[in-house]
Amino acid sequence: MDSLDAQRKYLVTCSESLILSHGQGPGLDLVEKETDPQQVVMVNLSCLLLKNLDNVGSCRSLRVCILADNFISTIDALITCVHIVKLDLKGNQITQLPGVVFWDSLRRLQLLHLHDNNMGTRKNIEGLSGCPNLTALTLYDTPLSLKGNYRHCIINSIWSLKALDNFVVSDEEIIENWILPLHFKTLCRNFYLNLYPAAKGPYQREMRAIHKIISEVNRIQSVYSPTLIIQRWIRGHLTRKRLGLVPAVPSRERFSIRVHLSPIASVETDSQQTQEETWVKECTAKQHLQVLQEVVTSQASLEAKKQKDISPPHNTTQNSKTMRSNRAKYSEAEREFTAAEEFYEEKLGKMCFRLIGFKALVHQVEPVSNMLISRQQGGRDIRSAIRLFHTQRPEPPKLPHPRPPLINAEKRLMGRCLGSISLAPFQVIQRAYRMREQAEALQRRAQQVAHSQARREGAQGQRHGLLEARREVVLQVREKEQKEVEGALALLRASRDREVQEVRQKHAVFLEVKRRRASERAMVIAFSRQHAFLSKTVNRHAVRQRQSHAQQERSVMVASSRQQSRIQRERIKGCIEDRQQSLKEEAITSRVNRDTYLATKHTNQLLRAQERVASVKASHAKMEVLHPVPVNQTA
Repeated sequence: MDSLDAQRKYLVTCSESLILSHGQGPGLDLVEKETDPQQVVMVNLSCLLLKNLDNVGSCRSLRVCILADNFISTIDALITCVHIVKLDLKGNQITQLPGVVFWDSLRRLQLLHLHDNNMGTRKNIEGLSGCPNLTALTLYDTPLSLKGNYRHCIINSIWSLKALDNFVVSDEEIIENWILPLHFKTLCRNFYLNLYPAAKGPYQREMRAIHKIISEVNRIQSVYSPTLIIQRWIRGHLTRKRLGLVPAVPSRERFSIRVHLSPIASVETDSQQTQEETWVKECTAKQHLQVLQEVVTSQASLEAKKQKDISPPHNTTQNSKTMRSNRAKYSEAEREFTAAEEFYEEKLGKMCFRLIGFKALVHQVEPVSNMLISRQQGGRDIRSAIRLFHTQRPEPPKLPHPRPPLINAEKRLMGRCLGSISLAPFQVIQRAYRMREQAEALQRRAQQVAHSQARREGAQGQRHGLLEARREVVLQVREKEQKEVEGALALLRASRDREVQEVRQKHAVFLEVKRRRASERAMVIAFSRQHAFLSKTVNRHAVRQRQSHAQQERSVMVASSRQQSRIQRERIKGCIEDRQQSLKEEAITSRVNRDTYLATKHTNQLLRAQERVASVKASHAKMEVLHPVPVNQTA
């Protein structure tokens, strides 16, 4: 812990000069260094005690960035380096990776090394799902790699990932509940690949190593991925079929079509209708070839259009939207098929024929069920293809017959000589040579051991001498430091004594000032009390005078207001009496006028009534004279 704190005290900032001294340009000359950071394509800043990446963002052309074994905690400065292909962050202090926006900007990143860091949860690395072309990733020796189901979560969150922690991704990790043979299993030795080679070199060598890793990942997947094998077979079959290399199915020359008349033409008689409904006609392919070709062509075009419109369901939003919009396309295709059928019925004439067959199926689109069905069908197809692949074992290659060795004249002569000469003396000589070689080897080993022991003793003596010299140097340094510490302590004591004296003097001055300020405060308080008493008495006398003046003025005002109110009451009383007298006179005159008006009206009414009575009497008298009543009439 102490060593870690000591290292942190000497952490280095990533400066522009440091980048230029450890960077490389695109050229092949390694002696000349780049002077412009924007031209640097590779930088190797490993084991330099870096604490940040402030100036790395100025390297806009950077492709290979090696920052291993440092003290880096954030990498947000790399967002401007959009051309990075390989990023090595092994052995740093990274606990949280940037978000999706950061990784989306690094569209060319293919190799990312994050092992031996401090990521502990999936939330720390969930931004990696935005990296579009990330191919290989290392996260071993991190707290996250110790959790269960770790590979499954990482692989299914980063869709472009092909290799994780020195093992290529297998189909068993992508497709759930799929049991594969042993050599296709997850973490099998066939999928092992060293994603972090130890050798480091110049820019061209690093790029060759990156391409080699990517090509090896693709090769392993192409050989040990059942899905890619099946796709390769299907593409080959379709290519051969398109080139005409697949044999065609033979067609029959004659065929029979069961037809019946349209109900529009059956209007003559009941017997003719029964005959027409049960009529079956045998015809040759030449007579109806043109009509049938048109019908088959129209149906094939409609089926091709349907197949083109139907896209396989996926777990994406875009494909689900397309699947929702397929209902309108199916209804449109059905309407076109009905129109084509009516057209061909009109073309055949009034006595039209109808082909007996099944009606075209129109399926209603249900996105969830179609997705599940397509996944089940895809799994069944893959499993059946794998079983077929395992059942069709290739025949073992036939080994060529071994050829007899060539025998020349010298070999024949040596065979004849060896057949007549004894080999015992040669064996004794060979044994003696072997014993001598063994003795010499033992002697050489003894000399080497003695020499190594002498070197070891000399090294031990040298080590003891170095230790003694270092111990003496350390003791001298310690004595010197002790003397310096004692001198510093003496200076510190003297400075503390001076400070104490100064503090005491300041305290005495402070007490004197405090005493003087207390006496001044007491004098001010006494003066303020006297001044307050005098001001209170003056104010009280002034208040009394103002109150007496106010009372006199109030009494004068009350007397004047009473006199004015009395005069006003008298005036009001006189006005009221005058008003009452005038009202009485007005009432008398109005009563007299009313009485006279009523009297004149009454007399006028009486006169009119008398005149009316007189006129009625006169009219009755005339009627009696002119129209006498007959005697013989009854009532």
